[in-house]
Amino acid sequence: MKTIKRTYGVTLLAVLLLCVQGLFAGDFNKSGRTALQFLKIGIGARSAAMGEACVANLNDVNAVFWNPSGIGQIDRFETSFSYTNWFMDMELISGAVGVSLTQTLIFAFDYVSLNYGDIPEALVTHPSGQLDTRTGDNFTGRDLSMGVSIAKNFTDKLSIGVRSKFVQEDLYSYSTQLWAFDVGTYYHTGWKGIRLAMSAQNFAGKARWLETLNRQKQEYEVPLLFRIGTSIDLLGGSDLFLGGNPDRHRFTVNLDAIHSNDYAERLNIGGEYWFFNRIALRAGYRFNQNYGSLSFGGALSTNISQTNITIDYAFVDYDYLKTTHRFTISLQY
Repeated sequence: MKTIKRTYGVTLLAVLLLCVQGLFAGDFNKSGRTALQFLKIGIGARSAAMGEACVANLNDVNAVFWNPSGIGQIDRFETSFSYTNWFMDMELISGAVGVSLTQTLIFAFDYVSLNYGDIPEALVTHPSGQLDTRTGDNFTGRDLSMGVSIAKNFTDKLSIGVRSKFVQEDLYSYSTQLWAFDVGTYYHTGWKGIRLAMSAQNFAGKARWLETLNRQKQEYEVPLLFRIGTSIDLLGGSDLFLGGNPDRHRFTVNLDAIHSNDYAERLNIGGEYWFFNRIALRAGYRFNQNYGSLSFGGALSTNISQTNITIDYAFVDYDYLKTTHRFTISLQY
């Protein structure tokens, strides 16, 4: 275990240093080279409120969308549903169900759907030469992801998870689909409330889109995301840096470094404060992000008939784009 802790610590420090160096060096932005962009939308109000700094601080069924090893913390049965009013009247809906088969083996199922709504059809040029090229008809589009995850707890501190998902995108009369895979690890050091985690998302072949003149479809890469992060409980225990009573106050700070094949390196930071395990306040900031850098949110949690019910909310301002509101309701049995 000392070897694992040392390896995680060295790797985490190296990646964070590289990301910080990239932030100040102004790395080349590689945007526009990948398809299936909906795979980059952060799922879940809690994660969004913390600036998407969450890879080491998700211990419920919503972890399948960020780090599949996080579902290893599920005790019995959990379910979650999320809704986001996305840009241009689009709606993002997601859900997940997780069940603990044994103390060391956990399964989860999830889905994500992004509905484009009605889009006015328009021609490049109108046959009559008029400026308004709209035809009066509408078309639509939809993105869909359905996945299954499995996590194994090798010890009371180390978990490893894998997620397989079917991904499809429909737009007008065109469609593409493929299989993708996520992997992740989670390690609780057992010292001062420090946790370390890594995940890699969207290992897949290329998406094939739009037939060319020779009837062959063009190929595009899929967004490949690498996350590494740490989470530190500062308040809420006698062995923590700030001490405290976990039944009254808890405060956690998260830090994630992200590398992708279609964007420069990023660094996310977020915090979460719980008051009497009933009310939560959250905030986060995403560095080297062109939009949606600052986020806020909160949660209400209660127990009814041995069922824990939590309602999460997140507010993210995307500057020139529409402000988004995200809601998540989770049940733990």
